[in-house]
Amino acid sequence: MKKIFLVLVMLIVVALTGCKAKVSQKEVVLKNAQVLSDGTVHVEGNGRAFESNIGIKIYDANDNILYTGSVVTNAPDMSQFGDFSTDVTPLVFPQTDSITVECFVASPKDGSIVASDSKKINYGIPYQMVEVFFGNTKLNPEMIDCGKVFPVNRRIAKNSKNPVLDTLFFLIEGPTKDEKDNGYFASTPNNLTINYVKEIGNKIQVDFGKELMSAGGGSCKVGAIRAEITKTVNGLKPVLDVVISSNENVDEVLQP
Repeated sequence: MKKIFLVLVMLIVVALTGCKAKVSQKEVVLKNAQVLSDGTVHVEGNGRAFESNIGIKIYDANDNILYTGSVVTNAPDMSQFGDFSTDVTPLVFPQTDSITVECFVASPKDGSIVASDSKKINYGIPYQMVEVFFGNTKLNPEMIDCGKVFPVNRRIAKNSKNPVLDTLFFLIEGPTKDEKDNGYFASTPNNLTINYVKEIGNKIQVDFGKELMSAGGGSCKVGAIRAEITKTVNGLKPVLDVVISSNENVDEVLQP
């Protein structure tokens, strides 16, 4: 009886050992994600990928993409696993208290995600509320006044070094899905780049890239774009006259 018991125990041990041997290592593991005091996000983990590139995506609870990029592991060969560690800076301020950090492995054939791991963390950086202005088909149904725009709230860092610039990024990004459902729309193109924001005496100049030169389409469209930009800037700088330019061209920009 004792021999039978020992044989059974040995069989169970062998079976369990075999099961463990079959468990393969995950292609990517996000070991740690945390927000540093300056607002950057520390990301570290382990993985295996083509050319040792592990993708990183960070987004808030409203699905706003805050960062996309990649990090290279220290694997000696791309067929092997390696560790990775990096600090990344969100391009825009999260609009919710929690954010999700996702690390992933993409297929070299079509870019589809073949493995991923993620963590939800609290952002916790102090913020201030600002207003961004858009048109609205429900609040202005007849659209008689093309320059009539309405505010929505956004978060930017409380200690922002350039609050006007940070707020204009949200204007370019446009309304959220819920806001669109409530009639909000953007006339300002979402492909704009901003060269600089500069205060000169009693004026504040916002210089956009060349994209703004082709953002016309009639006096109504031009008036709506100008109103969205001007009202958004004046929400932060109410006593300054807003000057809009494209590669420093003031006279020809936003012409019908």
